[in-house]
Amino acid sequence: MVKKMYDVNANTNKKYGSKHNQVLMSIVVCMPILAYGTAMGWISPNKELLMSEASPSHRPLTEEEVSWMASIMFIFAPIAVFVYGVAADRFGRKNALLCASFPISIGWAVKLICAHPIALIGARALIGFGSGGAFVVCPLYVKEISEDSIRGMTGTFIIFSQTAGNLLVFILGDLLPFTAVLWILLAIPLIHFCILLRLPETPSFLVKCGRNEETAKVLSWLRSVPQTDSSIIEEVDRLIIEQTTSEPKFSPKLLFSDKTTLKAFWVALIVNLTREFCGCIAVLVYASHIFAEAGKDPGSSIVLSPNKQSIVLAAVQIVGSFLACQLVDRAGRKPLLGVTSVVAGFSMCLLGVWFYLQSIGVSLPGWIPIVALCVCIFADASGLQPLPFVIMTEMFNFQLRGTVATLIMAISLATDFALLKLFAPLNTWIGYHSTFWMFSIICLSNVFYITFCVPETKMRSLEDIYADLEGRGGKGKKQENVVETNHV
Repeated sequence: MVKKMYDVNANTNKKYGSKHNQVLMSIVVCMPILAYGTAMGWISPNKELLMSEASPSHRPLTEEEVSWMASIMFIFAPIAVFVYGVAADRFGRKNALLCASFPISIGWAVKLICAHPIALIGARALIGFGSGGAFVVCPLYVKEISEDSIRGMTGTFIIFSQTAGNLLVFILGDLLPFTAVLWILLAIPLIHFCILLRLPETPSFLVKCGRNEETAKVLSWLRSVPQTDSSIIEEVDRLIIEQTTSEPKFSPKLLFSDKTTLKAFWVALIVNLTREFCGCIAVLVYASHIFAEAGKDPGSSIVLSPNKQSIVLAAVQIVGSFLACQLVDRAGRKPLLGVTSVVAGFSMCLLGVWFYLQSIGVSLPGWIPIVALCVCIFADASGLQPLPFVIMTEMFNFQLRGTVATLIMAISLATDFALLKLFAPLNTWIGYHSTFWMFSIICLSNVFYITFCVPETKMRSLEDIYADLEGRGGKGKKQENVVETNHV
């Protein structure tokens, strides 16, 4: 059945091919991330209902129970990262991603069947497990099916899907009953599973398995050119050379014994941790609550309800993610990451100032936190969130890529758990203003790290990227007809 989807008739293809199949397949591949986005945002429009007397749990949930619902996903996600990382390297990207949709589907089904607090927390643990796997496999899958000229754009689909999920659940939560929303959210992972069954494995993994003829068929379908086209033959040859020039089996020594490879790992890890510590994930989960706090003063009340403000915030995210899709392959990874870090830092600082003045009795217009958060989320979605995924997959060859993604995502997701679990008590302890100032300092400090330590990876070979890391000054040539080789 899969063969019917991507077998190519040489007589019906356009001479120069098309990128449509790569883009469409990348969108399908990222659907579990869309499901993750809906799970992340689900608490915001439902928190008031869950903590009220009309709660579907038949009793109001406590603040502690809601806190566990928000953070439990990030306890199980790091465990899943290692499981799915091994599965992706051993059984293939496709099979691993199919398995990611299963626990996500079970999680939404449990919420439909039982709304007891323990069931809701357990359901979100299942969703977190599947989502953790998706965050490892999706960047690998998307990178390995995309040609160099669009891999930055398709790489941003990961965060675009997450932001689309946030917006979707905010809108659904505002318009539809509790149960109707759950049915719709259950459909997303089920649809993904059915479509992905008919799509091919990545060319890189097929070459690893020695299925070179099938690799050529998949590439011809992805590139929309005949299987006998010279570009397909050359690309298969490059993938074969990449496999044969790497060590036959991965060992931790390959990652940690070579100074340049280890430095690349630290760069990828730090830019990903900055993505977490910029504070935007905590802001999104508690968006309605933050806006409610901002509107407490009658003199600075906000017209929109807290959930509608969250919808506005998610819409801004979508616009930022779309902008990232358009700019990442034009402006480059490094400049876009630096600019968005500056914008996010100053907007978080402004938000902290507003909350501080409110705490000492100085009233300011209620639109200030809306504007500040919108600017911050826009900057985050257009750079800080998507680009670390792109950089992470571009700095390592096929042999190391899966393992590095596994380690980095495990650390990042564990950081998410700690951040979400501590966000509410931290605000109680030091105040909203100090929390946002802390996020601001992290964003602005990131600018200096990006400027002096992070190499540009746009359309560059590993040799050039590693030359920058070693201080040898890569030539910055486009990565056309260049083989990724293991750096020794």
